[in-house]
Amino acid sequence: MNVTANATAVSNAAAVSGATSFVGGGGGGFVSAPGPVTLINGLDVEGGTKRTAFQATRTLFEKVEIQAFCFDDKDVPHPASQVFPARDVDADYEGEIYRCIAGTHMQVTIAKWSEHVSFGGGQTMTCRKFEALYYTPEKGGGRLECRPQKPARDCNERSLLRRFGAGVKVLTMMITEKYTAYREEASQSSAAGAMSLDGGVGGVVY
Repeated sequence: MNVTANATAVSNAAAVSGATSFVGGGGGGFVSAPGPVTLINGLDVEGGTKRTAFQATRTLFEKVEIQAFCFDDKDVPHPASQVFPARDVDADYEGEIYRCIAGTHMQVTIAKWSEHVSFGGGQTMTCRKFEALYYTPEKGGGRLECRPQKPARDCNERSLLRRFGAGVKVLTMMITEKYTAYREEASQSSAAGAMSLDGGVGGVVY
C-alpha cells in the first residue's frame, strides 16, 4: 500500500470535511472532526469578599471610683458626707451619693476602678454650694451630675459624717458607646466576552 498516497487521500478528505487536526503515519491515519460548539456569554472571571465599615453601638458596664471633698470660702477642704455606708453602688441605683455642709461647695474626682484606690489620671467636676452629687441610671448610659440637695434637717451632713465617716465609692456605670464595625460582603466582577467550547479531542477554546 502506498503510504504517501494514503496520507494524501486522508488529508484531502479532512480538508473537505473541515477537520481541525490530522495525524498520519505508518499504514493509516486519524482525523478528528470538531464536536458541537457551546458558547458561554458573560462569564465571571473574578470573585471575592469586601469589607464595609458601619457605625454600631454596644452597652458596657464599667466600674469607676469616686471621692468628694467640700471646700469653704477659704478653700479649706472638708470630707464630703456619704448618704449611705456601703462602698459599692449598683448600676440601677438612683439618688444622692455625697452631700456638703451649708456654706461649702463640692469637688468630685472620678477615675476608672482598677481593684485598688488610685485617682491618678482621674477627672474632676465641681458642684456649687447647696448641690449634691447625684447619679441617674439613664437608658443608654448612667449620669453623674450636680443637683440641688434634697431638703434635710439642720446638721444632717454632720450627722451623716458621724454615722458613715468619709469614704470612697465604687460605682458600676452602664455605658453605651459607638464604635466602627465591619461586615463582609461577597463581590463579583464580570469580564465582557464569551468562551467557546467544542468538547472534542484536540478541541479549541476562544
